[in-house]
Amino acid sequence: MKDQNNLEYLEVKRMLSQMATMLKMIIPHKVSVSYLAESTNKSRQAVRQYLINNFEPDKDFWNEGGKTYVSKDVAICFLSRSNNNQMLAA
Repeated sequence: MKDQNNLEYLEVKRMLSQMATMLKMIIPHKVSVSYLAESTNKSRQAVRQYLINNFEPDKDFWNEGGKTYVSKDVAICFLSRSNNNQMLAA
């Protein structure tokens, strides 16, 4: 029984790793705040404030050509957090 649980755990871990890899391939290296706001139904101001409170400027988010962008890792974190909050509210 213990071996079966261990095999199931390893299979789930492998599947999650594959999903994470696919997700990283889908999301570009930089994502605009406008995209995050539109994807999560939050205002751009709310997204910017969250970034300021939780991430490092110039490393995790930056201004480029008058627009604010976030790194891929921050975008994944933000979208995951937003998705989890929506699921809890349902």
